[in-house]
Amino acid sequence: MIPESDLLNHEFIDTTTIIAYTVMEDSLRTDVMTTNLLGSVSDPEFGTTTASIYTQFRLSSTNVSFGTNPVVDSMILTIPYKGNYGDTLAMQNIRVYELDDTLSQYKLYYHISTVPVSSQLVGQASFVPNTWLADSVDGVKIYPHMRIALTQEFANKLLTSDSATLATNTNFTKVFKGLYLTSDDATTPGSGAIMYLDLNHSQSKITLYYHNSSDTLTEEFLINSNSVKFNHYNHFNYTGANPLLLDQFAGNPTSGREKLFLQSMGGAKIKLEFPYLESLSKKKIAVHEAALILENDNPDDNYPIPSLIGIRTFDTAYHVLPDESEGSSYINGIAVTNSKYRIRITRYVQNRLLHPEEADDPLYIIAAGSSLSSNRAVIKGTAAGAGRMRLLIYYTEVE
Repeated sequence: MIPESDLLNHEFIDTTTIIAYTVMEDSLRTDVMTTNLLGSVSDPEFGTTTASIYTQFRLSSTNVSFGTNPVVDSMILTIPYKGNYGDTLAMQNIRVYELDDTLSQYKLYYHISTVPVSSQLVGQASFVPNTWLADSVDGVKIYPHMRIALTQEFANKLLTSDSATLATNTNFTKVFKGLYLTSDDATTPGSGAIMYLDLNHSQSKITLYYHNSSDTLTEEFLINSNSVKFNHYNHFNYTGANPLLLDQFAGNPTSGREKLFLQSMGGAKIKLEFPYLESLSKKKIAVHEAALILENDNPDDNYPIPSLIGIRTFDTAYHVLPDESEGSSYINGIAVTNSKYRIRITRYVQNRLLHPEEADDPLYIIAAGSSLSSNRAVIKGTAAGAGRMRLLIYYTEVE
């Protein structure tokens, strides 16, 4: 019923030139997280990554007193699990040290930040995490958690603290500056795992079991949302990583034609440029949809890809694209099973065509929640044949 002259001529292209390669992520804040990571994994594609935790522990009340002639029975550090990544049956070898410097609530901490640590162990344990079954403590079922016995020496140091130290958290954290939790480094490719821990949970604490002249008692020292804490991630300069990844880190973008790499934990992001996109502006077109397609080139049940990825521009900080104002379901970036992503950047492309004179900052693809997850992906490159990274543009040429 519509005259042929009024029909919209819907056209499609998927041959837009893309320059894509992997670069190292910049400093990533890890001091404001709902999940903390601990462990080590030796990824066949990315090499070894180890996650360590720096955290305060605090008094559960003011003016703590242990009574007359207190004696330590034991001291246990507990932290609930939220999951893990890698070989879930891998043995974890965790070591605990005391901090030699105070953590500050007025300072920002990043994945590359460190704090001086005492050389004296205050606890260690080897175990396979049980992240799915509730544990029983004193006959009561509680959330699955990690348990590490701390040394008698460290427990006695707490038990014999003076009254001023035990009066307030301000005083306490000046003397007991915090704990450093770390893992033995995984070295065999395909081995190791990263545990996801909930340091804000009510079961995240140190429990001192003791008796005095009149009773058998416990005292809790809390790790919670008031505790200053952060994660440190060590990628060991990507020793043993895929040579293509190392080549791209060295500044060779042509390696991205075969494979691209995306890694959480302050690891790797993908830099994108569309150098000839403005050539489409020679035509007057209305873009109906522009979607960037990324396909997984390395399916591995031990290393699932990030459940969500984002796309940003970057100068001195990340900036969202105009498409993000349409909502997360519009821009998408959600993983389809363990196989591919589709990121809608329609408004970004249309703006580039309407304003070719404006500055063209590179785009970066990043793993969402990069500071608090271990997921990574190996993406098919821009010239990888079937499943290559590509930009689909659906448009209509207008007068």
